[in-house]
Amino acid sequence: MADPLTAFITQAYFGNTILQYVQFVATIFVFVAVGKTVSHLITTRARKITDKTKNKFDDLFLDIIEKPMWLVTFIAGLVVGYQFLSFPPGISQIYYNTLNVLFVLVTAWFLIRFVDGFLEQIVRPMIKKTDSKLDDQLAPVLGKVTKISIVVIASLIVVSNFGYDVTAVVAGLGIGGLAFAFAAKETISDVFGGISIFASKPFIVGERIEIGKVVGTVEEVGIRHTRLRNLDKRMVIIPNSKVANSVIINVTSAPQRKCVWHLGVKYDTPVEKLELAKKLIIDAINSHPEC
Repeated sequence: MADPLTAFITQAYFGNTILQYVQFVATIFVFVAVGKTVSHLITTRARKITDKTKNKFDDLFLDIIEKPMWLVTFIAGLVVGYQFLSFPPGISQIYYNTLNVLFVLVTAWFLIRFVDGFLEQIVRPMIKKTDSKLDDQLAPVLGKVTKISIVVIASLIVVSNFGYDVTAVVAGLGIGGLAFAFAAKETISDVFGGISIFASKPFIVGERIEIGKVVGTVEEVGIRHTRLRNLDKRMVIIPNSKVANSVIINVTSAPQRKCVWHLGVKYDTPVEKLELAKKLIIDAINSHPEC
């Protein structure tokens, strides 16, 4: 007669014994533990080594793999652990399709983190060394476009993974794009307005401009909006379509700025005092290096 433990672990549910399920879960646990250990080593020991080097790419590499590491090992554990189980081909196909989706999502996350890290640690320090302000505008926009492209490609791969024809999906998107264009015409108009701003360059980041009743310093030109910091230090966000269709006064580009003061005096002020006042004002203006 078999002992109770052997009888328990050999009980079968959905075609697999309890022992097989335990092996499946234990495999996942081991792989996740390895991933957590590697992440801890990256945080503690590897950081100390990369901090001593002048190369930024090793820091960038550690930033990218630090968080996704445990997810990668988790997926690997699901792959290896499934070898202990036995399910019909249909269920196995769904299982592996799901794993492929997880892998695509992790890869997309990895690439997005790479784009963010590359912009922050490599591109931005290089931009600060240049005199041109155009790259300050282009870098954030290119980063957003790249990340959106990654998400779109990952979505198409996921759709294809479940057996759908990606060509038909893209064609369907093309047909549905007409309806989408009408629904999102304001957004599309803002995007083309941003392209117009980049092409004509009426202003760049850091310059003070006047659009309608708004006067402020340009902080960012995004895909849809332009952000200004007005004279009250408040952020003003204007759609690019309105910016592109408005009269823009570039205050920074002016070599000089006209200032007008209205000084009131009494009607009975002697001429001598008026002449003295004029002299004091003119002397004060001429003594200023920027006047």
